[in-house]
Amino acid sequence: MTRIRPIAIAAALAAAATLVAGPALAYDSHDFTTTASTAGTTAYIVGKNHHDDFAAAHDFAHSQRVALRREAASGGGENVNALADLLGAADGQTFGEWMQRHYAALYPDHPAQANLVDRIVTLQRS
Repeated sequence: MTRIRPIAIAAALAAAATLVAGPALAYDSHDFTTTASTAGTTAYIVGKNHHDDFAAAHDFAHSQRVALRREAASGGGENVNALADLLGAADGQTFGEWMQRHYAALYPDHPAQANLVDRIVTLQRS
């Protein structure tokens, strides 16, 4: 059986949401970002494979970077919960609160080339 990549599912869901809702309903760029973000989160949860969660976490953090940054600042959300799940965190809410406390280290003004997941792992080990 061919496994559909979560990114392909996210793109299809975002496109379908745009077609169904119609462009007239997208009042500003945040509406589209939220729709695409929700579609991406759903796609990763549905298409989840426990053997490649860490790689999926990297991909997810990259594809949902705008939403994750916003949710990390507020201390949680559906994307933070999905990332917590991919990283094996026991509780998404606690993970979101941890991200909020470490926001400056996770999102520095001049980030290194490292992916958000790499910065999370480094901070949790220190």
